[in-house]
Formats: sequence, structure tokens, C-alpha cells
Amino acid sequence: MAQRRVQAAIQGDVDGKTAARAGVLMALRADGRGMPMKQLGAQLDLGASSLSGLLDRMGRDGLIERQPDPTDKRAWHIVLTDEGKAVRAEAVRSARVLNDQLCDGFDDAELAIVARWLEAVGVKFPKETTK
Repeated sequence: MAQRRVQAAIQGDVDGKTAARAGVLMALRADGRGMPMKQLGAQLDLGASSLSGLLDRMGRDGLIERQPDPTDKRAWHIVLTDEGKAVRAEAVRSARVLNDQLCDGFDDAELAIVARWLEAVGVKFPKETTK
């Protein structure tokens, strides 16, 4: 229930855009330097095909550009456009508001326990690397 309600809050606060899109925007560098697509996928815990489709849609919407990797002709760097930078700034603002709501009423010690629990989830349930 908690996961669904937080997801709904995220969805409702980014003007109909997806949480995945907001995640990409926040993972990319605001300074305009590109991030290797493989690194972006790893950071977001997304497979290549899921990430590629998401980036295709974001590219069509003018939020990102794919630039060839200068050292690997098969790889791409993902860069925010000026429009992407503006949308990223709004996504960061929205995430801060949501985070403040989630943390309201909890002290630092309680939040440290939550952070430790969330980290344990990633360790105890690692992403499957083989199928």
C-alpha cells in the first residue's frame, strides 16, 4: 500500500510524466556533461531495452540527446537539452517536497533506521543478472 501511494504521489506531482522519466532526469548531470548510457542504466537499475525505450520517448519530447561515445562507437552518452534541464529542475523541486512530506514527523535516528532497512533490501534482494 505504501509503495502504491508514494508512486501515486510521484505520478501526480510531475504533470503526468512518469516516475521513471523523473529518475532519468535526476540521474543526469545538470551541468550538461553526458553520462554513458550503460552507467545510467546501472544507476537506475534498468535493463538496456527498458532504458532505450524510455530514452527514445524523452528524446522525442526534446528532453535528452544521445551523443556518440568518442572512445566506443557502439556506446552513447546521454545529455540533457535546455528543455531537459528546466524539467529536471522542476523534478528535483518536486522530489524535495515529497521527501520533506515523507520525513515529516521522524527524527534523524528513525530516518537512519529506514535508510539502513532500504539499503538491506538492495543487498538481500540483488538484481538478477542471469535469466
